[in-house]
Amino acid sequence: MYAGSWMGGALQKNNIFGSMGYKLGIGPTPKKRVMSFYEKHDASKLSSVNSIMAQYYGDYPKLIKKLERKYGDYGYFLQWENDEAPLKLAKEKAEDTFLYFQKIFNAHAPQVVKTGARNMKYNLGFLYKKASRLWKKKVWPHLEPFFGVPKGAEKQKRKDAETASRRKGRKRNTEFRDEDEF
Repeated sequence: MYAGSWMGGALQKNNIFGSMGYKLGIGPTPKKRVMSFYEKHDASKLSSVNSIMAQYYGDYPKLIKKLERKYGDYGYFLQWENDEAPLKLAKEKAEDTFLYFQKIFNAHAPQVVKTGARNMKYNLGFLYKKASRLWKKKVWPHLEPFFGVPKGAEKQKRKDAETASRRKGRKRNTEFRDEDEF
């Protein structure tokens, strides 16, 4: 997956193959976001999403900028690259698989087994909470001098915590700024 993403990024950056890279499925594309964007703004364009994606292969920021300007919906495509990140895709597949097996289990397992599984999940969760509390209060204070924060770093750690708490109260600038206007 990494090699495919790297290769797709190189193809996208250099625009070597044009729309062939999109048709072969190499590299991340904002297709999911474009489809949901058109569902929201212009459903008649849903059938032409593939041709639009092929047309703008290698220059997705240009497509995104055009769509945002045309429909006035800025910020919809922020971090679209993370939509198809390999780890995120793997996590989604694992969740889908878990839900599938859970559905099968609920449909076919005897009631006694279901009750036992539910009780076991509750008990293991309870033990996990107790063990983590024990670790934080009893075990970690003895191990912290050996594995914890290095000497002299406590000051930096406190400073970082203060800046983080100050940032939480700050309002973010929500105005759109277009680079072409400057």
